Amino acid sequence: MTRADVRHSRPARRHAARVVVATLLAAVVAVLVPAGVPTAGAADEDRLAVTIDAMTPVALGAGDTLTVSGRVSNPSSQAWSRLRVHLVMPSVPLTDPAAVDAALAEPTAATTGTRLTSPGVVVEAGDLQPGDTTTFELEVPATELPTTSAGVYPVGVHVLATGEDGSRSRDAVGRAYTVVPYVADDPTAPTQVSMVWPFVAPIQRDARNRYVGAPTLVKSVSPGGRLRRMLDLARADESSPSTVLIDPALLDALRDIANDSYGPGRDNAPGGSAAYAPTPVADESTGSGRVQAFLSELVDYARRHTVWALPFGRPDSAALTRRTAGDDGATVVAAARSATAATLAQFDLTARIVSWSPNGITNATRINGARQLGATGFLVSPDVLPGWTPTDSTALQASVAATPADLVVVDPTLAPEASGSNPTLALRQRVASRATLAALGQGSRHLVVVPSASFDPGSEWARARFPTLFDPAWVSPVAAEAQLGGNAAAWEGRVRLPAKANQRPIDRDQVAASARIVDTGGVVSEILGDNERRDVFYQQSASLASSQDWRSARTRGVKHADDQAASVDRILDRVSVSTSSFVTLSGSSGRFPVTITNELSAPVTVGVHFTADDRSARIEDIEPQQIPAGQSVTLTVSADVGQATTTTFVATLATAEGSLFGDGAAFTLRSSVVGRIIWIFFGFALLLVVVAIARRVVKSRAAASAEDEPGSDA
Repeated sequence: MTRADVRHSRPARRHAARVVVATLLAAVVAVLVPAGVPTAGAADEDRLAVTIDAMTPVALGAGDTLTVSGRVSNPSSQAWSRLRVHLVMPSVPLTDPAAVDAALAEPTAATTGTRLTSPGVVVEAGDLQPGDTTTFELEVPATELPTTSAGVYPVGVHVLATGEDGSRSRDAVGRAYTVVPYVADDPTAPTQVSMVWPFVAPIQRDARNRYVGAPTLVKSVSPGGRLRRMLDLARADESSPSTVLIDPALLDALRDIANDSYGPGRDNAPGGSAAYAPTPVADESTGSGRVQAFLSELVDYARRHTVWALPFGRPDSAALTRRTAGDDGATVVAAARSATAATLAQFDLTARIVSWSPNGITNATRINGARQLGATGFLVSPDVLPGWTPTDSTALQASVAATPADLVVVDPTLAPEASGSNPTLALRQRVASRATLAALGQGSRHLVVVPSASFDPGSEWARARFPTLFDPAWVSPVAAEAQLGGNAAAWEGRVRLPAKANQRPIDRDQVAASARIVDTGGVVSEILGDNERRDVFYQQSASLASSQDWRSARTRGVKHADDQAASVDRILDRVSVSTSSFVTLSGSSGRFPVTITNELSAPVTVGVHFTADDRSARIEDIEPQQIPAGQSVTLTVSADVGQATTTTFVATLATAEGSLFGDGAAFTLRSSVVGRIIWIFFGFALLLVVVAIARRVVKSRAAASAEDEPGSDA
């Protein structure tokens, strides 16, 4: 492919052109619509729910037959009888992608046309009691349709019925719409279409390392669940070069749930374990069996297709890389990158890292920040590209911080959340219409399609026969990577936040708590012994705790991150050091006991570091040594306080790598100087006592001698 034309912002000129086209269309329809025929716009509030489930062909040709089938449900409290289903179609096609989007968003007589009344375009659908559902099918040869020229025609279904009171309004009581391209002759230039299937779900761990909302996740990957249907839809056409967009956190969580193994020591986890091996599941009657079956099929499918991976758990890159995040942000960024790489490696997947901010709302600064997480591709909303229109390519390349950035525009109009059609059929027909108009010269012939992260193919997805999207010769399936890089259209406009974007990053406190998970988890690994699996687990936890999903629950997000960090702190709290709060030495130096207690179920390797409030005082550190699980070890240390009198020390646990942890044990050491003075005092006092006793003994002996002398009288 050659590089597409450079795209400049030109909203004013295009808006004026659309106004002129819309005015002309309205004038033509006003002439062509017969007076008195009910139109799509004339209706009371719908009372019956109508869904178009299937339609063939994907694009009409001159000799084709249009077949439309679906369901009519009665959610009201009254019965309806004599249901008649009419086909609705205009005689003037839409030739602008924006006009197609507008026609389906707000159907009007000018765009959806009239209710056709010939016998071939009306079917009877019987009666409908409250809560009941019936089906319909319309088959109309192209010769009976009001197609006049190439373009996109809205196709609608109107249901007329009689109420319980016998009244029958000419206004429809139920309606649904889709679109079908009509091309008399195949265009010469095909449109390249790339499908990207997103496998994303909210993933969070609780304080016990289990997964929050696990039952909902299990339901989503079980038969009939949203992600299960997404995988079945993606696998429906193995021949198409589709791209798989995966959050590695989803794969990691599904493996843990399937194994019923959680925490740092879980089975078959990333970080030194053998690569995950998809295996057949014999029993899918259990939740774990259904999870295992889905995971095996998803990994097998991903290994055979191009993979785009989001950073693990979708951390909030805008919060982590802003200046105020500082070292904490850098810590979590490094952890997220390691967690992403390790998880992809464990599932044996090679992927381009892409960034997808909430709703695709971002700007140049945030894109540059996401690069720090390894992102080289960026999924963005049309709202951040001033001047972008549906006629432009969805594969763009912009210059961000003087470096090329691949942008993929996630156009919500290609897969609308609400539609009167089967969601998969709506996706197929919207993409087919966009591709057809491009092939007819009304738009870019480069289309990368990414449904929303919450896209649900619907319960009737198989009836839409999505792979038939590529049946027309002018719709060419290609890999998304082939439309990026040098083949992408150059975007010369700005990438900026729209007004009132309401996309404030998570709080600084949440980033700090997430960093604490990494730091504390690293200390846990140091005392228990190097373990890559454990390190990856805490890196993953930090990435999840800083997820952009928390933007909509900011207070709970901070608490969640704090709780996650506290759960790691509690592991270290079970290893402690203690000694007597008051120690007296018999001299200027001496020895006393210190006890290290390990309440963990595994041995730890720790030492003790001593600090004093007097620099002249010193106690030799205890070198790191292994403390058996569930035991206490008492060691004797030597102290030398020099000329100090009373000194306060703090004993802190230390790892072999020199990391200090725990609150430490404070104690007071009475120096040897005090002891010497006391002993001198005692010695001097004893000497005085001895002298006093000696003097009394001498005096007593002297007196006795005097009495024993002979007298002078005889």
